[in-house]
Amino acid sequence: MQTRPLLGIMVTELNRKLPFANSAFYERLSSLGAKEDLDVFVFSPNRIDWEKHTVTGHTYVLESKEWVTSLFPLPSLIYDRCFFNNRASYHQYRYHVRKLRAMPGIRFLGYGLSGKWDVQQILQKDDVLQPHLPETRKLAHGHDLWKWLNEKSDVFLKPVGGSHGKGALHIRKVVSPSEGQLFIVEGRNAKNLPIHRQFKQFDACWQWLRSLIGYRPYLIQQYLPLLSTEGMAYDVRSLVQKNGFGSWENTGMAVRLGKPGSVTSNLHGGGSVEEVSSFLKQQFGELKAEELIADLIRLSSRIPPVLEAHHGRLAELGIDLGIDSFGHIWVLEVNSKPGRTIFAQMRNEKARIKSLSNPIRYAGFLLHKKLAQQV
Repeated sequence: MQTRPLLGIMVTELNRKLPFANSAFYERLSSLGAKEDLDVFVFSPNRIDWEKHTVTGHTYVLESKEWVTSLFPLPSLIYDRCFFNNRASYHQYRYHVRKLRAMPGIRFLGYGLSGKWDVQQILQKDDVLQPHLPETRKLAHGHDLWKWLNEKSDVFLKPVGGSHGKGALHIRKVVSPSEGQLFIVEGRNAKNLPIHRQFKQFDACWQWLRSLIGYRPYLIQQYLPLLSTEGMAYDVRSLVQKNGFGSWENTGMAVRLGKPGSVTSNLHGGGSVEEVSSFLKQQFGELKAEELIADLIRLSSRIPPVLEAHHGRLAELGIDLGIDSFGHIWVLEVNSKPGRTIFAQMRNEKARIKSLSNPIRYAGFLLHKKLAQQV
């Protein structure tokens, strides 16, 4: 019989014995949940029985260190960690989430952000953030890309709903004395494999791009040469989370350094992690590095309330920030379902543990707040 409140971690179902990824992460959350007087289980929204208001899920038994499949009532708290490989699975997920959100007894820790374009439009409304946003447009036709390249020679293309740097492309228009006009494409395909192609005609370039990206929605974005003095692509990942008091805090930051020749710094593309302070001191000197770190923290603190005011409740954000050679900071991307591998790779145990415990502590805050309102 269920006595403690339930926190359900909602995940994407996989076709394997334990049907979800990141089991070690959820094992840790289960242990932390017990300390917060919460029972934690993992479930796919596809396993909900809407007639009985039950769901088949998986709970980690701490004593025997094994996952057990059980039938649960719908949880009072949901931590959404669903990711999607295709449009069909996303639409199926949206159907279940709408029904869950409509139920008065269920509360989400936070609602997933809808896409890069929508986030950009929200942030653009803030006067403080606006100067830190690269110029961005939707890619509708080949003419949009042709016009941009004629004006600026460089462009960065990225999928509206992509992650891990998959499908990100840098396109350059150059004039070679020997070969004349060239269109050079570098980046990664949808499987995160490196791409390097060049074309003498724009039409050929555009036809190849269409075959690569199909009709997935893409953004055209100002290309920013965010390179270290050694010529390596890098950015700063800042993790901000709500804590046990329901307040936003900066859990930690790390520099993500791309592989040589890579146009992105994503760890899934083979990048590495560096400590922020020492890296920026090496790049900009001690005084400028301290100023940059203060600005990185300031921008990281500004973004969550701006997004929440237009989007609704959020629990945590991974914010990617770029720094150009002039020391100007750019807001590159905001992710409402961030990973935590940066702290493990950097061996920052304090930030790693905090990054794991904050969602559980925030769940406890929401639960106790709700109970207090009922008294």
